[in-house]
Amino acid sequence: MDILSHLTIPSPVTLLKTPWTEAAGIELYLKRDDLIHPIISGNKWRKLSGIFDHYAKSDYDSITTFGGAYSNHLVATAASCAILQVPCTGIVRGEEPKNENSVLKICRLYGMELEYVSREAYKESNRTEGVIQRVLYIAEGGAGKLGTIGCHDILRETDTSSIDKIFVACGTGTTISGLATYAREFALTSEVCGVQVLKGDGYIAADLEQEYGVEGVTVYDEYHCGGYAKTNEELIQFIKKFTRETGVLLDPIYTGKMMLAIHKLCLNGSIKKGERIMAVHTGGLTGWFGKSAELNV
Repeated sequence: MDILSHLTIPSPVTLLKTPWTEAAGIELYLKRDDLIHPIISGNKWRKLSGIFDHYAKSDYDSITTFGGAYSNHLVATAASCAILQVPCTGIVRGEEPKNENSVLKICRLYGMELEYVSREAYKESNRTEGVIQRVLYIAEGGAGKLGTIGCHDILRETDTSSIDKIFVACGTGTTISGLATYAREFALTSEVCGVQVLKGDGYIAADLEQEYGVEGVTVYDEYHCGGYAKTNEELIQFIKKFTRETGVLLDPIYTGKMMLAIHKLCLNGSIKKGERIMAVHTGGLTGWFGKSAELNV
């Protein structure tokens, strides 16, 4: 089955106007990868597209992948496999809960088999890659060089000739690696910038160089708001205001932090008046399934 008939590809680019972009004198464009599909959205599909292309060209008969209890990657994989009629298994970090959350219920609804493992066992099993008995193992979040291939399409289908800086949120470094590799190969003049959502000085920048051989990108590591899946009041209030001003929903784990970083970089002068910025909306809105009640939004 052709999965592309289910997806909005290429995704649109829209110009956003807010009081702070007007005050900063910048043009802010948003690459709306969140509109690719309600579930298989953003960089979840971009990473999976290269992986599924590899799957189709090889002698596999199923897919196994890894994720936490609220993993956007797990549910995107489950939905993609349902469309493609590929059997799939999700290895979930942590003990099996008495009541599965909404994300895991959607995974099962799409036909994904779920297996729960302890955090210690998960850490070891997530290192598995390649093929075991015709099963294609995909690392957590779709991380890895296969995952970078589909991320080239984010820029391939976009005119960046007048864009000064391209921003993307970074969890594993896979997406920004794909962007940076494409930008280098086609000599794009735009600066590729990442906003690290995990706590740790230089974590993504080091991984980009060591795991992907990527250099020459700018990674901001001070806008994680407490660490991965952590939030603070400033972030939540910013997302609320941004959503009301633009009609675009950001998630609290990735894109909210990216956009808050862009806002602050305007305030401190790192983004200068007259610059044209393109931010990539990497989807992940199912992240609200685990946060909305907790954050009282």
